[in-house]
Amino acid sequence: MIDAASVGSALLFWFTISACGLLAWPLAAALFPQDDDFGFLAAKPLAWLVGAYCGWLAAVAGIPFWRYGWITGLLGLLAVFALTFRTKLRMPPIKRLVQWELGFLTLLMVGILIKGSAADIEGLEKFMDFGFINGALRASSMPPPDPWWMGQPINYYYFGHVAAAWLIQLSGVPADHGFNLMVATVFAFAVSLTYRIVRGCLGKMNDRISVVCGLVAASLVAFGGNFHSVLYGPFRALSPTTYSRGFFYPDSTRFVGFDPLTDDRGFTEMPAYGFGVGDLHAHVLNLPVAFMILMIFARIVERETGAAAHYGLRWREIIILALLFAISAMSNSWDAVSYGLLLPLTGLLLLTHRKGRRLRLFVKLSLTAAVTVGLALVLASPFLVSFKPIASTLRWMDGRTPFWQLAVLYGHIALPCLILLVGLFVAFGRDPRWRVGALLALCALCLIALPEIVYVKDIYGADNRRANTMFKLAFEAQPIAMMASMILIGLLLQRKGVIAAVAALVLAAPLLATLSYADDIYRYRVFPMSERTFTLSGTGFIVRSRHDDMALIDWLRSQPSDRLIILVEAPGDSFTQKSRLSAFSGVPTIVGWRGHEWLWRGDISSAYRRYDEVAAFYNSTTLRQACALVATYGVTHVAIGTVEREVFPGINADIFRQLGPIVVQSGNSMIIQVEPASCAN
Repeated sequence: MIDAASVGSALLFWFTISACGLLAWPLAAALFPQDDDFGFLAAKPLAWLVGAYCGWLAAVAGIPFWRYGWITGLLGLLAVFALTFRTKLRMPPIKRLVQWELGFLTLLMVGILIKGSAADIEGLEKFMDFGFINGALRASSMPPPDPWWMGQPINYYYFGHVAAAWLIQLSGVPADHGFNLMVATVFAFAVSLTYRIVRGCLGKMNDRISVVCGLVAASLVAFGGNFHSVLYGPFRALSPTTYSRGFFYPDSTRFVGFDPLTDDRGFTEMPAYGFGVGDLHAHVLNLPVAFMILMIFARIVERETGAAAHYGLRWREIIILALLFAISAMSNSWDAVSYGLLLPLTGLLLLTHRKGRRLRLFVKLSLTAAVTVGLALVLASPFLVSFKPIASTLRWMDGRTPFWQLAVLYGHIALPCLILLVGLFVAFGRDPRWRVGALLALCALCLIALPEIVYVKDIYGADNRRANTMFKLAFEAQPIAMMASMILIGLLLQRKGVIAAVAALVLAAPLLATLSYADDIYRYRVFPMSERTFTLSGTGFIVRSRHDDMALIDWLRSQPSDRLIILVEAPGDSFTQKSRLSAFSGVPTIVGWRGHEWLWRGDISSAYRRYDEVAAFYNSTTLRQACALVATYGVTHVAIGTVEREVFPGINADIFRQLGPIVVQSGNSMIIQVEPASCAN
């Protein structure tokens, strides 16, 4: 069912995560002292982030990441443990510890089965994500060199990929196994944090109800679609779809402006889709960071509107929030904005709760927010000083999503969120748990509304002018709203009376219906499990369809990270198999996916000029012509593989053999090492 190498990698990864989690547990226990698990589950993603940040910061200071990243990160974790460990730390019974650890391991195994059923690192932006991780694994300093733009560092929100590389390096698993294990790990982190957010909010009144609501919320975030997946999936015959085919699960992410087709398109992805496609793009990698921020704010609101209020954030909360916001700015800047909304929204809730001395509280909260943001900017400053912003300007939106389409997308969460907000102004609003739900609901509704008001201008055309803005905000709005909805349902179930129970069931029905989305994704991919082969190897598609190229990748991977290699391979358009050697090894090439480099560099002419130069190189008819590119970019190695022969069918391998010896060959695929003397004349 699953190969031994994959099992070994999975166990190594789990052990590494758990061991690091123990080092961060005292810090997590101090952050979440009222949680029944004493921060045990939250400690795991917290350890990952703290360790990765320390490893990254050391590389910024000049300590080679490829050699010492895992050590510097681990030393940082040990320092955190030493600073936060207390001899009087409350220890739960061993039985409870084992239960929590087995719960996390179960989530990790579910994530591995999901990703292991489609382990190929191919399709969508997987080449890009894997290239960034491999680039980080070979990096001496930060930012890492861009594998697809020789001579320059990555100009993207790369920290999440560095964090993935750090955990891969620390665990010692193969990079392709590590890529797939990171998808499973992000899944496990996000789902466990969702459970803790809801369970922790509801747990003080009725343990059974809080556990069930936490589990349902976790399932909704992991597997639930938006309401489109229900109305256009199981009830497709009744829907107004313009498609003549059956429902396909990406349809729920490409609805606004697509069905029916208009000139104003928007993307509405959600975590269940991200886990389903198995990408490690920035918005998916940063989910644990975002949910950690959400969890901290939820606990702050619950504490500060309850009996234990002291009307302010504790220093440890300020420091960790600043770190999490800094990481978000470096991993997925949209999350810094999305979850940055929680700062003013939390302040608003605390001010409305306070009866007197509101001006004093306002000043205190404003100063706290300023310190948090300022510290976050300091922590992210090594990234910010070297980063050229990709998006350009904020613009007013000149169109609107039809109301009926918003209802189709968000019908399952709209009513619970509105009830939570209305309830603030009646007797329910004095309940700290209700205020937590209202905070989440208000944040989610703001994220849904923002793309209707403004959008960030980028390189995409007029038809897709707000597509990316809607995509990044909707991706966060969906899980936040689902958590808020389950908090409301839990509060209703904890109240006595038939009316409250019926209301809870009515609100739960459309939420539970979205779980049909998982069936659309996994029905034929994972089940029946007895007939499926699961693996963590991400190179299977190369072995199957481009077998000879695998030897080239293996050779490039085997080269020391401090060896200078500048590779020429076939570049091409985004979302293709072009630039696969640099992506799978981290070795820099002249240009990779030219469309992506246009976005990252903000310069279409440079990206296409490099592409034309590489094309002219492979179409060379004389050695002198080939040497022109060698001289311009200091090329050390030339690849001639299956992709190069497809893209440039007239390639004359004999010309390139004059450049130097063949260092690796399999069938018709080869890598030639360029001898400087070959282009001397």
